Amino acid sequence: MNTEIEIKLTIAPSAIQKLLKSRFICNLPTSAGQKILQNSYYDTDDWQLHSQKIALRVRKSDQQYIQTLKTQGSSEQGMHQRLEWEWDLSSDQLDFSLLPSDHWPAEIDTNTIKQQFTTNFTRQLWYIQHIDQQGAQSLVEMALDQGQVATVHSAETLEISELELELVNGKPVALTEIAAQLIEQCVELVPSDISKAARGFALLKRVRG
Repeated sequence: MNTEIEIKLTIAPSAIQKLLKSRFICNLPTSAGQKILQNSYYDTDDWQLHSQKIALRVRKSDQQYIQTLKTQGSSEQGMHQRLEWEWDLSSDQLDFSLLPSDHWPAEIDTNTIKQQFTTNFTRQLWYIQHIDQQGAQSLVEMALDQGQVATVHSAETLEISELELELVNGKPVALTEIAAQLIEQCVELVPSDISKAARGFALLKRVRG
């Protein structure tokens, strides 16, 4: 189990090139590369997990499958903090035996869990060694995500275009200081408290009418 601490910044696709040409990104070491992430999110048909701010997904990256559980945390002005568990899988099928019983709602029957929507996107990565104003060193992962949220219930999709700053180690203030520098150089970046999972459920609600 880890505590995920991140800041999410949305950006219009038309502003991506401006971001990539910003002084901040141009001064970084070479990008750590790109990868395609395919994610399936699961819940009951009446969204009992979502109502308790819990997200359950299976992610495919290259030929690796990862099952992730995230529980309710806090979110303010784009900074998110929540508990997170990850397990390697041998296929794209959920393994309910891995779920921590003390963090899984006892009233939810795993037999009622179904795939609800997908988020598929390309992620470009950078790793930033940051020294804050107090002299503390932190390592931050910066990810530029571009893709779509989709559901089997409709051809309608939602666009994914966002920059995530996640604390690998160090102090959370590193995230706010980096975000401030990025926003100063690319004002189109806007802090967001809306996760990809929340956007998926918003799309489901829309297509259900």
